Amino acid sequence: MNKWIVYGILFICILLMYWFPHAMINPGQLVERHRQLDNECSACHDAFRGISTTKCISCHQLENIGKDSTAPAYDRQLKEKILFHDKLVVKECTNCHSDHQGLHPPVGVARFNHEFLSPPDQGKCSSCHNRPEDKLHQLFTSECKSCHTTDDWKKGASFNHGLLSVNALNNCSSCHAKPQDNMHNFTQQNCTSCHDTSHWKPSTFEHSRYFVLDRDHNVKCETCHTENNFKAYSCYGCHEHTPAKIRSEHMEEGITNFENCVRCHKSADEHDIRMGEGSDGKQLNEQEKQQVKGYIEKQGKKKEKDREDND
Repeated sequence: MNKWIVYGILFICILLMYWFPHAMINPGQLVERHRQLDNECSACHDAFRGISTTKCISCHQLENIGKDSTAPAYDRQLKEKILFHDKLVVKECTNCHSDHQGLHPPVGVARFNHEFLSPPDQGKCSSCHNRPEDKLHQLFTSECKSCHTTDDWKKGASFNHGLLSVNALNNCSSCHAKPQDNMHNFTQQNCTSCHDTSHWKPSTFEHSRYFVLDRDHNVKCETCHTENNFKAYSCYGCHEHTPAKIRSEHMEEGITNFENCVRCHKSADEHDIRMGEGSDGKQLNEQEKQQVKGYIEKQGKKKEKDREDND
Protein backbone atom coordinates (compact mmCIF):
# COMPACT_ATOMS: atom_id res chain seq x y z
CA MET A 1 0.00 0.00 0.00
CA ASN A 2 2.80 2.40 1.02
CA LYS A 3 4.60 1.65 -2.24
CA TRP A 4 1.68 2.93 -4.27
CA ILE A 5 1.55 6.10 -2.20
CA VAL A 6 5.24 6.76 -3.02
CA TYR A 7 4.63 6.07 -6.72
CA GLY A 8 1.68 8.45 -6.63
CA ILE A 9 3.73 11.25 -5.05
CA LEU A 10 6.50 10.77 -7.60
CA PHE A 11 4.00 10.84 -10.44
CA ILE A 12 2.48 14.06 -9.12
CA CYS A 13 5.97 15.63 -8.81
CA ILE A 14 6.78 14.67 -12.40
CA LEU A 15 3.55 16.17 -13.60
CA LEU A 16 4.26 19.37 -11.66
CA MET A 17 7.78 19.57 -13.15
CA TYR A 18 6.32 19.05 -16.61
CA TRP A 19 3.55 21.68 -16.18
CA PHE A 20 5.46 24.19 -14.04
CA PRO A 21 9.19 23.59 -14.69
CA HIS A 22 10.17 27.23 -14.07
CA ALA A 23 8.80 26.92 -10.51
CA MET A 24 9.94 23.34 -9.79
CA ILE A 25 13.47 23.04 -11.25
CA ASN A 26 14.61 26.54 -12.24
CA PRO A 27 18.34 26.60 -11.28
CA GLY A 28 18.66 30.41 -11.34
CA GLN A 29 17.95 33.67 -13.12
CA LEU A 30 18.50 33.97 -16.84
CA VAL A 31 20.86 36.51 -18.30
CA GLU A 32 19.43 40.01 -18.89
CA ARG A 33 18.76 39.50 -22.60
CA HIS A 34 16.91 36.22 -21.92
CA ARG A 35 14.85 37.67 -19.12
CA GLN A 36 11.64 37.62 -21.13
CA LEU A 37 11.98 33.80 -21.22
CA ASP A 38 11.98 33.36 -17.44
CA ASN A 39 8.79 31.31 -17.44
CA GLU A 40 9.16 29.91 -20.93
CA CYS A 41 11.36 26.87 -20.33
CA SER A 42 10.28 25.20 -23.54
CA ALA A 43 11.63 28.14 -25.51
CA CYS A 44 15.11 26.65 -25.02
CA HIS A 45 14.60 23.21 -23.50
CA ASP A 46 13.04 20.01 -24.81
CA ALA A 47 11.29 18.08 -22.08
CA PHE A 48 13.61 15.45 -20.53
CA ARG A 49 16.24 16.10 -23.23
CA GLY A 50 17.77 19.38 -22.18
CA ILE A 51 18.73 22.44 -24.19
CA SER A 52 18.04 22.32 -27.89
CA THR A 53 20.70 23.86 -30.14
CA THR A 54 18.06 24.11 -32.84
CA LYS A 55 16.02 26.42 -30.61
CA CYS A 56 19.09 28.58 -29.85
CA ILE A 57 19.84 28.98 -33.55
CA SER A 58 16.22 29.87 -34.30
CA CYS A 59 16.97 33.19 -32.53
CA HIS A 60 20.76 33.44 -32.87
CA GLN A 61 21.70 32.81 -36.49
CA LEU A 62 25.29 31.58 -36.49
CA GLU A 63 26.34 33.80 -39.37
CA ASN A 64 25.15 36.90 -37.49
CA ILE A 65 26.62 36.20 -34.07
CA GLY A 66 29.25 38.88 -33.38
CA LYS A 67 27.49 41.56 -35.38
CA ASP A 68 26.05 44.39 -33.38
CA SER A 69 23.95 46.76 -35.42
CA THR A 70 23.47 49.08 -32.43
CA ALA A 71 27.19 49.69 -31.90
CA PRO A 72 28.96 52.76 -33.30
CA ALA A 73 30.50 52.19 -36.72
CA TYR A 74 34.06 51.72 -35.45
CA ASP A 75 33.06 49.28 -32.70
CA ARG A 76 30.81 47.42 -35.08
CA GLN A 77 33.72 47.03 -37.49
CA LEU A 78 35.82 45.47 -34.75
CA LYS A 79 33.08 43.17 -33.58
CA GLU A 80 32.32 42.00 -37.08
CA LYS A 81 35.78 40.46 -37.20
CA ILE A 82 34.66 37.85 -34.67
CA LEU A 83 32.40 35.93 -36.98
CA PHE A 84 33.52 32.41 -36.41
CA HIS A 85 30.34 30.75 -35.17
CA ASP A 86 29.30 29.60 -38.64
CA LYS A 87 32.77 28.03 -39.00
CA LEU A 88 32.52 25.87 -35.91
CA VAL A 89 32.92 22.18 -36.54
CA VAL A 90 31.00 21.38 -33.35
CA LYS A 91 27.87 23.52 -33.21
CA GLU A 92 26.43 22.56 -29.79
CA CYS A 93 25.88 25.93 -28.05
CA THR A 94 26.18 24.40 -24.58
CA ASN A 95 29.75 23.36 -25.30
CA CYS A 96 30.71 26.97 -24.61
CA HIS A 97 27.67 28.82 -23.27
CA SER A 98 25.52 28.43 -20.19
CA ASP A 99 22.73 30.41 -18.56
CA HIS A 100 20.84 30.64 -15.29
CA GLN A 101 23.96 32.33 -13.82
CA GLY A 102 22.13 35.56 -12.94
CA LEU A 103 21.20 38.71 -14.84
CA HIS A 104 24.79 39.84 -15.25
CA PRO A 105 27.13 36.86 -14.99
CA PRO A 106 30.84 37.76 -14.71
CA VAL A 107 31.73 35.56 -17.68
CA GLY A 108 29.39 35.14 -20.61
CA VAL A 109 31.35 32.31 -22.19
CA ALA A 110 32.27 29.66 -19.68
CA ARG A 111 34.68 27.78 -21.90
CA PHE A 112 35.94 27.64 -25.44
CA ASN A 113 37.85 24.87 -27.10
CA HIS A 114 39.79 25.88 -30.20
CA GLU A 115 39.37 22.34 -31.48
CA PHE A 116 35.77 23.27 -32.27
CA LEU A 117 37.28 25.20 -35.18
CA SER A 118 38.61 23.56 -38.31
CA PRO A 119 42.44 23.29 -38.47
CA PRO A 120 42.77 26.10 -41.08
CA ASP A 121 40.67 28.46 -38.94
CA GLN A 122 42.70 27.55 -35.84
CA GLY A 123 45.70 29.16 -37.52
CA LYS A 124 43.92 32.48 -38.17
CA CYS A 125 44.46 33.86 -34.66
CA SER A 126 44.22 37.51 -35.69
CA SER A 127 40.69 37.01 -37.01
CA CYS A 128 39.54 36.79 -33.36
CA HIS A 129 42.45 38.05 -31.25
CA ASN A 130 44.19 41.42 -31.34
CA ARG A 131 47.94 41.26 -31.73
CA PRO A 132 49.71 42.33 -28.48
CA GLU A 133 51.15 45.82 -28.92
CA ASP A 134 54.01 45.41 -26.46
CA LYS A 135 57.62 45.86 -27.49
CA LEU A 136 58.37 42.15 -27.61
CA HIS A 137 55.60 41.18 -30.00
CA GLN A 138 56.43 44.02 -32.35
CA LEU A 139 59.69 42.21 -33.09
CA PHE A 140 57.92 39.21 -34.58
CA THR A 141 56.21 38.64 -37.87
CA SER A 142 55.71 34.94 -37.31
CA GLU A 143 52.39 33.33 -36.43
CA CYS A 144 51.20 33.10 -32.82
CA LYS A 145 51.44 29.33 -32.82
CA SER A 146 55.21 29.61 -33.19
CA CYS A 147 55.30 30.35 -29.45
CA HIS A 148 51.79 29.90 -28.05
CA THR A 149 49.31 27.09 -27.88
CA THR A 150 45.54 27.27 -27.96
CA ASP A 151 45.33 25.74 -24.47
CA ASP A 152 46.63 28.83 -22.70
CA TRP A 153 48.25 32.06 -23.87
CA LYS A 154 50.94 32.14 -21.19
CA LYS A 155 51.19 28.65 -19.75
CA GLY A 156 53.19 26.43 -22.01
CA ALA A 157 54.32 29.32 -24.20
CA SER A 158 57.76 28.86 -25.65
CA PHE A 159 60.19 31.40 -27.01
CA ASN A 160 62.63 30.91 -29.83
CA HIS A 161 65.22 33.61 -30.41
CA GLY A 162 65.60 32.22 -33.91
CA LEU A 163 62.31 33.92 -34.83
CA LEU A 164 63.88 37.35 -34.31
CA SER A 165 65.45 39.38 -37.08
CA VAL A 166 69.25 39.60 -37.11
CA ASN A 167 69.14 43.22 -35.90
CA ALA A 168 66.85 42.37 -33.00
CA LEU A 169 68.86 39.26 -32.17
CA ASN A 170 72.02 41.36 -31.75
CA ASN A 171 70.27 43.97 -29.64
CA CYS A 172 69.78 42.02 -26.41
CA SER A 173 69.26 45.14 -24.31
CA SER A 174 66.07 45.95 -26.21
CA CYS A 175 64.43 43.17 -24.16
CA HIS A 176 66.89 42.24 -21.40
CA ALA A 177 68.28 44.53 -18.72
CA LYS A 178 72.04 44.41 -18.38
CA PRO A 179 73.12 42.74 -15.09
CA GLN A 180 74.37 45.38 -12.67
CA ASP A 181 77.32 43.52 -11.20
CA ASN A 182 80.99 44.35 -11.40
CA MET A 183 81.66 41.76 -14.05
CA HIS A 184 79.04 43.01 -16.49
CA ASN A 185 79.67 46.69 -15.80
CA PHE A 186 83.25 46.10 -16.87
CA THR A 187 82.56 44.74 -20.31
CA GLN A 188 81.16 46.77 -23.19
CA GLN A 189 80.79 43.80 -25.50
CA ASN A 190 77.54 42.38 -26.81
CA CYS A 191 75.98 39.64 -24.65
CA THR A 192 76.67 37.11 -27.39
CA SER A 193 80.38 37.45 -26.67
CA CYS A 194 79.83 35.21 -23.64
CA HIS A 195 76.22 33.97 -23.72
CA ASP A 196 74.08 32.25 -26.31
CA THR A 197 70.34 32.41 -26.86
CA SER A 198 69.63 28.84 -25.75
CA HIS A 199 70.59 29.58 -22.14
CA TRP A 200 72.16 32.34 -20.04
CA LYS A 201 74.30 29.95 -18.01
CA PRO A 202 76.84 28.54 -18.30
CA SER A 203 78.53 31.32 -20.18
CA THR A 204 81.92 31.67 -21.76
CA PHE A 205 84.30 34.55 -21.31
CA GLU A 206 87.17 35.11 -23.70
CA HIS A 207 89.77 36.52 -21.39
CA SER A 208 92.30 36.43 -24.23
CA ARG A 209 90.47 39.38 -25.73
CA TYR A 210 91.89 41.41 -22.88
CA PHE A 211 94.93 39.41 -21.82
CA VAL A 212 96.15 35.92 -22.65
CA LEU A 213 96.45 33.83 -19.50
CA ASP A 214 99.61 32.04 -20.58
CA ARG A 215 102.71 30.93 -18.75
CA ASP A 216 102.72 32.15 -15.13
CA HIS A 217 99.56 34.21 -15.72
CA ASN A 218 97.24 31.20 -15.70
CA VAL A 219 96.15 31.95 -12.14
CA LYS A 220 92.97 32.41 -10.12
CA CYS A 221 90.83 35.47 -10.89
CA GLU A 222 91.41 37.06 -7.48
CA THR A 223 95.18 37.13 -8.06
CA CYS A 224 94.70 40.10 -10.39
CA HIS A 225 91.10 41.12 -9.62
CA THR A 226 91.09 41.64 -5.89
CA GLU A 227 87.92 41.77 -3.75
CA ASN A 228 85.90 40.28 -6.62
CA ASN A 229 86.14 43.57 -8.49
CA PHE A 230 86.37 42.75 -12.17
CA LYS A 231 86.36 46.40 -13.13
CA ALA A 232 89.92 46.72 -11.89
CA TYR A 233 93.07 44.63 -11.91
CA SER A 234 96.61 44.91 -10.71
CA CYS A 235 99.82 43.55 -12.22
CA TYR A 236 101.73 44.37 -9.05
CA GLY A 237 100.64 41.21 -7.29
CA CYS A 238 103.81 39.25 -8.09
CA HIS A 239 107.45 39.93 -7.53
CA GLU A 240 108.18 40.42 -11.23
CA HIS A 241 105.98 43.50 -11.44
CA THR A 242 106.83 46.02 -8.77
CA PRO A 243 105.79 49.65 -9.33
CA ALA A 244 109.42 50.81 -9.23
CA LYS A 245 110.61 48.21 -11.73
CA ILE A 246 107.75 48.84 -14.14
CA ARG A 247 108.31 52.58 -13.99
CA SER A 248 112.03 52.24 -14.54
CA GLU A 249 111.70 49.93 -17.57
CA HIS A 250 109.10 52.07 -19.28
CA MET A 251 110.77 55.42 -18.62
CA GLU A 252 113.94 53.94 -20.04
CA GLU A 253 112.04 53.42 -23.31
CA GLY A 254 110.49 56.87 -23.18
CA ILE A 255 107.04 55.47 -22.31
CA THR A 256 105.24 57.60 -19.76
CA ASN A 257 101.72 56.17 -19.91
CA PHE A 258 102.16 52.72 -18.41
CA GLU A 259 99.55 52.45 -15.63
CA ASN A 260 97.06 50.41 -17.68
CA CYS A 261 99.29 47.46 -18.60
CA VAL A 262 96.83 45.42 -20.71
CA ARG A 263 95.99 48.43 -22.84
CA CYS A 264 99.24 47.68 -24.67
CA HIS A 265 100.41 44.25 -23.50
CA LYS A 266 98.47 41.25 -24.80
CA SER A 267 100.22 38.39 -23.01
CA ALA A 268 103.11 37.39 -20.80
CA ASP A 269 105.42 38.20 -23.72
CA GLU A 270 106.35 41.79 -22.98
CA HIS A 271 107.08 42.37 -26.68
CA ASP A 272 103.60 41.17 -27.73
CA ILE A 273 102.11 44.65 -27.97
CA ARG A 274 98.87 45.99 -29.44
CA MET A 275 99.29 48.41 -32.33
CA GLY A 276 95.70 49.36 -33.14
CA GLU A 277 93.23 49.50 -30.30
CA GLY A 278 93.73 48.85 -26.62
CA SER A 279 92.10 46.12 -24.54
CA ASP A 280 89.27 48.55 -23.80
CA GLY A 281 88.38 48.72 -27.50
CA LYS A 282 89.58 52.32 -27.82
CA GLN A 283 92.19 53.28 -30.37
CA LEU A 284 95.65 54.09 -29.02
CA ASN A 285 96.22 57.81 -29.12
CA GLU A 286 98.97 59.32 -31.25
CA GLN A 287 101.42 59.58 -28.37
CA GLU A 288 100.88 55.95 -27.44
CA LYS A 289 101.33 54.86 -31.04
CA GLN A 290 104.60 56.74 -31.34
CA GLN A 291 105.86 55.30 -28.09
CA VAL A 292 104.96 51.75 -29.09
CA LYS A 293 106.41 52.23 -32.57
CA GLY A 294 109.66 53.56 -31.12
CA TYR A 295 109.86 50.70 -28.68
CA ILE A 296 109.31 48.07 -31.37
CA GLU A 297 111.90 49.65 -33.69
CA LYS A 298 114.34 49.75 -30.84
CA GLN A 299 113.72 46.09 -30.00
CA GLY A 300 114.17 45.17 -33.68
CA LYS A 301 117.52 46.91 -33.88
CA LYS A 302 118.58 45.24 -30.66
CA LYS A 303 117.71 41.78 -32.02
CA GLU A 304 119.53 42.53 -35.30
CA LYS A 305 122.65 43.59 -33.41
CA ASP A 306 122.49 40.45 -31.26
CA ARG A 307 122.36 38.29 -34.41
CA GLU A 308 125.34 40.13 -35.91
CA ASP A 309 127.30 39.68 -32.69
CA ASN A 310 126.47 35.96 -32.62
CA ASP A 311 127.52 35.55 -36.28
